[in-house]
Amino acid sequence: MQISEIGYHTLLTAGDAVTVPDGMPETLLLLMHAPMELRVSGAEMRAEAGDALMVTPQTPLKLTPAEDDLFYDFAVFSAGADESFIRALQIPENTLLRFSDTQFMTVLLEQLCAEYYGASPKRSDMMDCLMKALLIRIAETGGPIVTQNAASNSDPHYAELVRLREKIYANPQEKWSVEMLCSEVNMSRSYFQLIYRETFGMTCIADVINCKMNRARDLLTATSYTISHIAQLCGYDNEEHFMRQFKKNNGVTPTVYRREHRE
Repeated sequence: MQISEIGYHTLLTAGDAVTVPDGMPETLLLLMHAPMELRVSGAEMRAEAGDALMVTPQTPLKLTPAEDDLFYDFAVFSAGADESFIRALQIPENTLLRFSDTQFMTVLLEQLCAEYYGASPKRSDMMDCLMKALLIRIAETGGPIVTQNAASNSDPHYAELVRLREKIYANPQEKWSVEMLCSEVNMSRSYFQLIYRETFGMTCIADVINCKMNRARDLLTATSYTISHIAQLCGYDNEEHFMRQFKKNNGVTPTVYRREHRE
């Protein structure tokens, strides 16, 4: 992975704007620390503090402070040999992602910036590891599709739903059911399912499956565990059920996925 440009707590003053009509030549990752108005390939968005955005190359972009001066972090990078790694994370592109806690990501970006401008003999290796850790964190905890309308529609429960989603993704081994999830936030089944879908753009069970698939892909590429053991670690009692669901979501069986993605 190659980082060509990076900025930590970059200042954008009120009344100014960053306009890139032809887009960046590489992927741009943004992390906002204050409200920002964005136009991404013609689509208007309003980002809040803590939102992130991964913009694809050659995508027209305009950034404007929504209120007063603001700070934001950014990294411009190319995947290089890590294209399959990034693709497997399935981070939504050109879409706002929302987090309840961005402290860890901010620390990673600060460290990335320090390495980028430093002269350590292991500079490239450190930057590669930090960038991968940052992208994994985004994939694990960011809402997949969060728009201004979706966030407002889910109020006043938005923060509570985000915390629940982070708990789901932190515990893929749990056998999450709709009833369990409803009890976590003390809501009726019908209301919970409605606002979860409005907030995150998918049903709660589809999101649970997505988190289990994320964990399964990580285990298949990073460990030598048996398929049966991986199924258990992802909350499946039945190995056959796990294998069917994995193939449905990834297009190949766990065994084929491991063979194609092991380094």
